[in-house]
Amino acid sequence: MKFEADIIEFLQANASVGFIKLFQFITLFGSLLGAFIVFFILFFTKRNLSYAFLATYIVAVVFNKVLKAIIMRDRPFETYDTIANYDDVSGYSMPSGHSQSAGVLATFIFYLILTVSTKKSTKILGFISCLLYVVLIAFSRMVLGAHYLSDTIVGIMVGILFAIFGILIYNKVIKKKKDKSIRLRE
Repeated sequence: MKFEADIIEFLQANASVGFIKLFQFITLFGSLLGAFIVFFILFFTKRNLSYAFLATYIVAVVFNKVLKAIIMRDRPFETYDTIANYDDVSGYSMPSGHSQSAGVLATFIFYLILTVSTKKSTKILGFISCLLYVVLIAFSRMVLGAHYLSDTIVGIMVGILFAIFGILIYNKVIKKKKDKSIRLRE
């Protein structure tokens, strides 16, 4: 854990006020703001997918709260006097809720890109953009002193797993609807 604290201390020691403010802005997109944006993008492109996203996101947020209550890991700024709390957060640290949300959001957006686009370049650019988004959110959580590296990694992994599970359920439901529609027409 000291190694992870050293990372945060290094980031904060070399951060200007503008750098901190930038990451305070970036971190907003790993919260409800990001979820609203993704929901509306999905709503206007694939309405049923937006509902699957919303259900997945809500379940993931609840699961995050449960995991934090079970693991009960203190935040970095609570354990180390040398780490500042630039995000004004409280509660437990593991797993990072923002990073978990970013995992869910990015996976759903990337799935949308895969299903809508036929261009390989668009899919590659979409993957890189989603990856960059997730990395920036995770990085912002460390710069702001809210999470250790392991909190963000676990959060991302849990978020991606929830998203994959939500997308699999979505695909099963859509397939059943299509199968039922075909049977009704016959």
